[in-house]
Amino acid sequence: MKQIHFFALKDDLLPVLEAVEREISIKYILMGHFPETEFGSFSNRMQIPALGQSTTESASSGRSFLVTGHAVPIEVRPIKTPSGTRYSLDQLSNPDTVTFSPGGRWTEDVVINGRVATVSDTPLAQELMKTFNRAFKKQFSKIKAFYLGPGAAILLDAGKRLTAAEQSPREFDLTREARVA
Repeated sequence: MKQIHFFALKDDLLPVLEAVEREISIKYILMGHFPETEFGSFSNRMQIPALGQSTTESASSGRSFLVTGHAVPIEVRPIKTPSGTRYSLDQLSNPDTVTFSPGGRWTEDVVINGRVATVSDTPLAQELMKTFNRAFKKQFSKIKAFYLGPGAAILLDAGKRLTAAEQSPREFDLTREARVA
């Protein structure tokens, strides 16, 4: 699996997504298991609700979007459950996609990490990953395995927590390594 991990606020993500949208005409589709085949689809970054605001206290349970070419059809997979049919929107049925989990500010003192990833090796999925990677490299700095947006960097330097989960021990938070003189 190829993936890009990052910490970002809305104003950090907007130029990254704009750069990707300039290179590839894309759409963002809310992932999940839904009671009907209607789902959230957004044609540009400005339409994504609450971008830069984490919806949960953990990166593993936050909302995610499939990102793919604007004209690529999206397949919805029905799943039979004891309470009826649910409809899954994920990469399993949509290989020409990457997943975008924006993460963002959870509380005043906590920023949850985001991720762009794919399990697919289709040409479009790989092109999307490369395009996202170029945009992050150009706009963000890097600490350890994480790209760091300018706004998130200010919060890090102010002592705020940049973490995968609010309940995670602080020793796992992102920190700037002390430099040896």
